[in-house]
Amino acid sequence: MASQFKNRLVGITILVALVVIFLPSLIDGEKTSYQQEFVGTPIKPNLKEHSKSFPDNDGIKNDQMVIEDATDANDQTATTTEWKVEEIADTVDIDDQPKTAKVVQAPKVTKPVIKEKKSSFNDPAWTIQLGAFQNKANINVLLKKLKKAGFQVHTSPREVVDGQLTRVFVGPDVSKKKLEANLPRLKRLTNLNGKLVPFNPIEP
Repeated sequence: MASQFKNRLVGITILVALVVIFLPSLIDGEKTSYQQEFVGTPIKPNLKEHSKSFPDNDGIKNDQMVIEDATDANDQTATTTEWKVEEIADTVDIDDQPKTAKVVQAPKVTKPVIKEKKSSFNDPAWTIQLGAFQNKANINVLLKKLKKAGFQVHTSPREVVDGQLTRVFVGPDVSKKKLEANLPRLKRLTNLNGKLVPFNPIEP
């Protein structure tokens, strides 16, 4: 048994040694054959593609004709668009026109006419002058008697000063006839003859 195992081990060792020795040479031989085959088959240029990239003169002429036709068509469209623009510029839209604002007239305010009533004071007033006195005591007694009888009296000047000439008046009244009717009564009351004079409101 031991001899058989040794023989097998020796055989395996020899086989491995042969593989190690000849395997690199086999691999190198395959590489060289691949390289020779690669070099031996050069790449052919694709002439069809290059021929397509260079157009003929006929094609250039056709392209020029197409370009000229296109430019003519563009010129025609340009002229038509310009004509259309002019037409649009001439037209005026109603909505764009300025709208005239409606002027609303303010209602007229009629001022009420105030009729001036004729005042009775515009008529000349009258008064009865009873006399002129200088004694203050006598003047005050006369004024008291006239007021007690219901007469309206006043003096000029308004303030009675002793020794100063002061006139005594009955009235005033716009009715001259009314004052004339009071003259007899004043005569009986004061024993003075009064006379009618126009009333002066500034200097009564």
